[in-house]
Amino acid sequence: MLKNITLALAIWFLVDWAYNEKIKPFIKKELNTEISGPAKDTLKKKPLSLVKNLLLKDSVTYGLDISHYQGDLITALNKKKDSLYFVICKATEGESYTDPTFQSNCSILKEKQLIRGAYHFYLCEFDPIDQAQHFSKVVMDNQFLNNSHLPPVMDIENSSMDTNCGDLKTAQNNILLFLKEVEKITGRIPMIYTNKTTGDKYLNTPDFTKYPLWIAAYTNDLTTSNIPSAWDNKWMIWQRSDSYSYQDANFDFDIFNGNRLELRKFIRSTIVKNKSNN
Repeated sequence: MLKNITLALAIWFLVDWAYNEKIKPFIKKELNTEISGPAKDTLKKKPLSLVKNLLLKDSVTYGLDISHYQGDLITALNKKKDSLYFVICKATEGESYTDPTFQSNCSILKEKQLIRGAYHFYLCEFDPIDQAQHFSKVVMDNQFLNNSHLPPVMDIENSSMDTNCGDLKTAQNNILLFLKEVEKITGRIPMIYTNKTTGDKYLNTPDFTKYPLWIAAYTNDLTTSNIPSAWDNKWMIWQRSDSYSYQDANFDFDIFNGNRLELRKFIRSTIVKNKSNN
């Protein structure tokens, strides 16, 4: 009996020592709770959710987004050597344009078994339903879009929204029409790609926050000042750079807000219930 008590006390002291001397300091260090210098004040002003990916190991997932501007250099991707985990390709633009490299990108990404996604460059002067149907047809005909990959993306930029958009309310209604049509056809909740300026002007109501945010912000540190206010600091993918050098070419570099398991959970969360498009 005494021997068992002695053993139990020894184990308890060992665990207590390990926690206080090793585990606790490690956790504090990893979470950057004891930062000295100018960075300390900077981090205090930001929610942990915005900086955790830059502080915690194995908590970010990297990717690229590409179009015909990069040619066919995607062929250089090597999953075994590269840390890149997903690639988002331009698929369509307007009512009838299809990116000339989209078909080849489809084949290459399937072969390399990378998580893939597709985006449509929205042009407000064209009918939103026609655009949504064109986009959905291209990605589904190529069997590019399925429930194992990223949801379809609507790319909304300053150059998308010109004087032909009509008043603000009309422009916003048309954006929602596009999103709802894509969701209906594909069975996936689309994602919105935009930046702070465009988002605050055209996507400034709660109607848009149903759709996950892919934020363009070319900065070393993502802060609340980079995110459209309607999303209340929530984001899924961060396009951190439009000039990431890879294989002697420049690409758009992206970071998913989570690890690889969380990326797959996010993908599943965008599948509309009772709708299957495997």
